[in-house]
Amino acid sequence: MSVRLSAPRARRHGVLLQPADRRALERDGWRTTLDYRENHLRSKDGSLLEVVATWTAEAERFEGDCEIASAAAPTIEEAWAKVRMEIAAMRFEPNSPVRLRRA
Repeated sequence: MSVRLSAPRARRHGVLLQPADRRALERDGWRTTLDYRENHLRSKDGSLLEVVATWTAEAERFEGDCEIASAAAPTIEEAWAKVRMEIAAMRFEPNSPVRLRRA
């Protein structure tokens, strides 16, 4: 055994930080962004009643045309799942919460 070669070690990977749907879209060539917005619902006297969180996931790519798909949901995972399902099904309806624009 050579002194220069180290003993084989098991590979160590960190915790996956992004949802699986987002990683799959990026592997398929989509550029992704994620935005967060919250709506504060207040009573007449101004006290905070509820905070409604909304995550907006967007994916875009250019293959002759610029394709953009986006969806909003209360959680990050739901937003990415909606975008990925709609892209896979190629259903981009005008009144759908997921939209595709071609430029």
